[in-house]
Amino acid sequence: MSEPSTARLDVPTDDESDTTIDETNQVMKSYLRKVDLRVAAFLCFGYGSVLLNRSATSFSKIQGIEKQLNMHGTQYNTLLALFYPTFLFFQLPLNLVYRKVGARLYIPSMLFFAGALSVCVLGVRTYSAMLAIRILEGCFQAGFCSAVFFTLSLWYPREYLATRTSWVISSTCLAGILFSAFSLCLSKLDTPTPIYSWQYLYLLVGLIACFSGIFGFVFIRDHPDTASFLTEQERALIAQVMSKNDLQASLSNKISVHQIIQGLTDWRLLMFMIIDFANNFVGASASGWAPVLLTSIGHTTTTSMLILLVSAILAMLATIATGWYAQRIKHIGYLQIALSTAGAVVLLIGVAGVHNKAARTISVFLLPILAAPACIVGPTWLNLKIRGTDNSAISNAFATAACSIGVFANSYAYLNTDAPLYIKGSSSNFAMFGAAILSSGVLLYNARNENITSSRASFGRSGFKHIQDQKSCS
Repeated sequence: MSEPSTARLDVPTDDESDTTIDETNQVMKSYLRKVDLRVAAFLCFGYGSVLLNRSATSFSKIQGIEKQLNMHGTQYNTLLALFYPTFLFFQLPLNLVYRKVGARLYIPSMLFFAGALSVCVLGVRTYSAMLAIRILEGCFQAGFCSAVFFTLSLWYPREYLATRTSWVISSTCLAGILFSAFSLCLSKLDTPTPIYSWQYLYLLVGLIACFSGIFGFVFIRDHPDTASFLTEQERALIAQVMSKNDLQASLSNKISVHQIIQGLTDWRLLMFMIIDFANNFVGASASGWAPVLLTSIGHTTTTSMLILLVSAILAMLATIATGWYAQRIKHIGYLQIALSTAGAVVLLIGVAGVHNKAARTISVFLLPILAAPACIVGPTWLNLKIRGTDNSAISNAFATAACSIGVFANSYAYLNTDAPLYIKGSSSNFAMFGAAILSSGVLLYNARNENITSSRASFGRSGFKHIQDQKSCS
């Protein structure tokens, strides 16, 4: 999974000879190969399993969870929504804890405990018990998700960051492929009580998360300069590269309340948070509610799983392609606008043809293919601009919180009372597309007006003055 040799390395060298450049490239390739197999692979497995946990709740609706746990009214929506209060509450505090204890202990622990809670769903017999597990899962998943993009920014130079971000997010698509296939098999299985088919889904995602956590305990390290699997030459090179971005992970600067307040009042970060909120609201509609929407149209569970299986495959390919392309273009903001505009057109097909089964099916099928790639643009765009470990930690915590709020808001977008057309839920996505397009336009306009070059001039040591637009990554 190493980068092509054509990638440009922004590495300062004392000797500019061809021999030195070739040696530097070889060392970087070796570094990337090792980190890809350990850090990136771990984050892909973990991120995929965490997002699968939320998908399991969506698939459980069409597999009878409401009837089997005696739910009524909006209790299912509440089951989706109450995961997020604890997720949001622990987002920033746990991110700060991560800065203190390090990745090797912190991230695998959070992932393992989140997986263990999913396994515990096998013992659920009541709605209140399921609700309790969902609330607890919010805490541990917050600890993992808030650290994912921050971790990537500590191990990878900026020219490789977009691709690795796409790998992590596309892992949810790959996991969705396997999940759809597994769900398809379970839909044919007449499982007797007290264990229902949807509980086996939680068992699957829980075991994957636990396995990923164990993998992390064994193979990952806190940061490059303490990684024993790297050679001394590799550690020296990556330290030299990362120092240009002020991203040496071993720095022990304390994060102040003043920095946090500045982050919340920096309009550029708020624009990125709006983009992440909008993208994940639509993403939740595209993935979380897709099984419900397809069955409401009149498709059988088997047909719905087959449709989503093909859609997930195409979404994964589109996400990987977007990550590859985003790394190579100079105006990533225009990519966000293009994806949002295309998504709005696809959604318009479904809303305009609300009484047409074919039109709604096409809309549900195509939306994940556009929504999944859009979800990598915001984190990639933001991390291409950040300098400093503290700034990166807090910025990614706020951005991940915005993503979570978007999914939380989407929990009540599709109510049983709006079935089978779900016009309110589908229409709400138009506002999200508009918000993403508007925020991206504001950031791009600001970059143009300020005429900031790609020289990566030094930023303020405190606060969020690091979120400044550069032509090279706008």
